[in-house]
Amino acid sequence: MTDRDGARLPTDPDVYTHWITDTVRFSDQDAIGHINNVAFAAYVESGRVAFGRVMRSSEHPDRDFILAHLSIDYLAQGHYPGEVRTGTRLVRLGRSSLTVGHGLFKDGVCIATAEGVLVHLSEGRSTPIAGELRARLEGMIVPT
Repeated sequence: MTDRDGARLPTDPDVYTHWITDTVRFSDQDAIGHINNVAFAAYVESGRVAFGRVMRSSEHPDRDFILAHLSIDYLAQGHYPGEVRTGTRLVRLGRSSLTVGHGLFKDGVCIATAEGVLVHLSEGRSTPIAGELRARLEGMIVPT
């Protein structure tokens, strides 16, 4: 799937490099039977945390990434029961932060997309992404 300019769309499952599956719980519903916005955020979190394990640095195991910004675009309704598959990809790499993209799919339909900005931390402070970690992450970027 591409837009008019040929860019790959975040609703295309083929743009994602890492996948995780969550079971939709009965408690994930809102009062009218739709998957609740909080559950969407939890599915995104599951994808981000699983992807975060791939991003960890063996060079600096004391460093980590924390979420600084999250935006979710709700595209379609989802309902209990079933599963939500969350795809994750690295979109951009900055000096001390990176952007990850997510697509949430239920029954083959993209029900939401999301973007999160993560900041690289050392001892509670933003720190540049460098060395082996930067080289590895540069190779993981999926351009749109």
